[in-house]
Amino acid sequence: MKVLFSVDIEGISGVVSVKHCAMDSKEYDDARMRMTAEANAAAVGSYDAGASKVFITDGHGKMRNIKIEELDERVELFYGRPKILSQMEGLDQGIDKVGYIGYHSSAHSLGTLAHTYSGGVVDKLMIGDRMVGEFAMNSFLAGEYDVPVFFISGDQEAVKEAKELYPDIPHVVTKVPTGRYSARCRHPEVVKREIKETVERSLNHEGIVLKADDTTFRMFFKDAGKLDNLELLPEVERSGAKEFVIDTGDYEANYKLFRACTMLATVVSQD
Repeated sequence: MKVLFSVDIEGISGVVSVKHCAMDSKEYDDARMRMTAEANAAAVGSYDAGASKVFITDGHGKMRNIKIEELDERVELFYGRPKILSQMEGLDQGIDKVGYIGYHSSAHSLGTLAHTYSGGVVDKLMIGDRMVGEFAMNSFLAGEYDVPVFFISGDQEAVKEAKELYPDIPHVVTKVPTGRYSARCRHPEVVKREIKETVERSLNHEGIVLKADDTTFRMFFKDAGKLDNLELLPEVERSGAKEFVIDTGDYEANYKLFRACTMLATVVSQD
């Protein structure tokens, strides 16, 4: 059995500040070590449950956060960017199960460091009539490959969002948000142990394939002044000052176009 873990940093225990997430911050090294440790716990739990191969995708920021030398030597790491499938890179490697480590909740939620994909660009994302975060967006992509989701760890709000789609998903809550930049954090050793044990216990259960009923992406951005570039993409329709619609009829194509839009939106058109 081949397993893929998509790993982010904002949902890791002890991560509560933008400074924890930024490579140029003095507080970043501690956060990336905890991120690495939680990801590795999931990998070890998978191997102990009989997995033949574990892939980890570094899915935060510049996507070069995880300390590869601290991972189990059997793991292969998708590292750096760009990645064609972004936080789900490796999904095309014959994956049998997908799990998520260190996930946060969506924009407009009460989670610690909550945002959707690009916090500086995206105000919110709708897929069909559902406001989604990265868990749903990425799980629907896994569904296009008929790969079931079997585990998530992250803050309480991220787990709550996952359970709205998959009520019985095995999970580990790493912290309970008490504000956007604060949380009641569980001890890292306890979190690592629970991740390993829950993954090991759950890997061979059925899991669930999540597919979007409606593949249309409706994107709401924060700054209308940076969005004229998006009109260069013929598949993207501007439906308001800060709103764009992608409706190719193909979920993976929409997913990739959404990512292209977020990148184009960071290009300032005037000095």
